[in-house]
Amino acid sequence: MHNAQESIVFLVNLCKWLKLTLRINKEVILVIKKFILKFKESVWVIPVAICLFATLLTILVILIDYGYLEEIHDWIPEVLFTNAELGKDILGVIAGALLTMTTITFSTIMIVLTTYSSQFSPRTLQNFITDKRTLTVLGVFMGGFLYSIISLLFLHIEHPSEDILSAAFSVALSLICLGFFAFFIQHVATFIQVSNLITSITEEANRNLYKFHKKVEESDYIVEDEEVQIPSDYEYVSKLVSPSYGYLQIIDYEILLDLAREHDFIVGVTNEIGAFVVETSVIAKVYKKEEKELPKDIQEAFTIGNERNASEDVQYTIQKLEEIALRAISSGINDPHTAIDCIQHLGKILLLISKYHKEHLVYKDINLPRVITKQRQLRDIFYQSFYQVIDCMDEDVSILFVTMDTLILIGEESDEIVRSIIRELYLYLKANFDISQLKPLDCRYFDEKEQRLMQI
Repeated sequence: MHNAQESIVFLVNLCKWLKLTLRINKEVILVIKKFILKFKESVWVIPVAICLFATLLTILVILIDYGYLEEIHDWIPEVLFTNAELGKDILGVIAGALLTMTTITFSTIMIVLTTYSSQFSPRTLQNFITDKRTLTVLGVFMGGFLYSIISLLFLHIEHPSEDILSAAFSVALSLICLGFFAFFIQHVATFIQVSNLITSITEEANRNLYKFHKKVEESDYIVEDEEVQIPSDYEYVSKLVSPSYGYLQIIDYEILLDLAREHDFIVGVTNEIGAFVVETSVIAKVYKKEEKELPKDIQEAFTIGNERNASEDVQYTIQKLEEIALRAISSGINDPHTAIDCIQHLGKILLLISKYHKEHLVYKDINLPRVITKQRQLRDIFYQSFYQVIDCMDEDVSILFVTMDTLILIGEESDEIVRSIIRELYLYLKANFDISQLKPLDCRYFDEKEQRLMQI
């Protein structure tokens, strides 16, 4: 009997330990998510990492020069050795050249950012400044300069022999930097093209949509339930307000699910990702069986920042394409082909949203709803994706036709729910465009497209 009681106590303690471990792992995952978000928004992480690597390489080469050169002298070709005086001259020239290349790179980045902000959209700045290739090139130049200047500093110390390796390594690094500089020029020339920018934004949205769809499909506790009901015994309601103001960047539903299971309550999220909240905004309602305080760490599931997060908020990606299109059809720029490209890629994203989108997702524990999410409605997504373009197209027939073609493309590949939204959006489009101004040939094409739209 005594052994049985000890076994039960051991199992209970083991369950508590496993539960605590799982909870800690969830919190660690949330911390990692927040770090990755900050990592994507920061421009200094990759350059600093490369500079640290360059510093370690510098220390290694200096240790070889001043302590282990005789041991490895016979293993290194003689052509790689230089004397201290020549090494100083080489390192000084290379350090100045790399600093100049770094300055040119930084100036080029500023020019690209100015072009993005004035020609495309201020929201697209992040796509270039946080691009890994851009930051890697900047970091390589900074690391090469750091290596040269530190090695030059240590050459003032009396060297135990006539030969050194520092200058040869500096020449090798300068050749690497030269290759990266050529790559950077080609990268800028490619990235600054608006078509490549539009494609990059679309691919980012496609990846995020597929990742979300895969998570929902592979989970056995995430279900779509339009008529979810709160059990009557969960009669006490507490309102969770935002800890700060800004945009909801991440809502970690897994943390909310664990807390709901542990404390036996139901969380109803009242804002979707990307919503702007202030300190008095209610971001969730918590339904409980009895009146008790909410756990302090429940707010950790909500990450709020100054900018929207494209990796979690697909609507933000759509907004970027929409702003590029609006700039393109403005009277100051008047580039309808760029606007057409944006609308066509926007149709690709909306087609995937129509396929993957779930409007009423619930995280369940057995048959009990634990977390009721707030998802943007499909009708709202379509309206917010087109209403500004429709309002600003004026009498541009090309924008009218490509918008109709995009709606046809989405409608022909979607179900009846999406088709009803498409027809409603088309009536809104038709009401905002003066059809009487169309020329006879325009009317012919318009009638053909309208007939296809109304038949989907």
